[in-house]
Amino acid sequence: MTRFIATFYSQYDAVQFQKFARKHHIECKLAPVPRALSSSCGTCAHYTSDTWDIGFVKKDLEAIYEATKDGYMTIFSDE
Repeated sequence: MTRFIATFYSQYDAVQFQKFARKHHIECKLAPVPRALSSSCGTCAHYTSDTWDIGFVKKDLEAIYEATKDGYMTIFSDE
């Protein structure tokens, strides 16, 4: 399993992501965005999964990063 960080445009989207993940039995924790990353709302979701795409609506995601031993690698960006 891989550790991912999802960032969002609003805190509402972050909370909806967490609810979606938990409904699908994916452990998910909301936290402040790490300093090395940036986000519109300042809240991110830490989750662990086999794939970054857990089925959440992509228009509500700002970006997805994979947590690596050297930092973060961008997996998905809405830009």
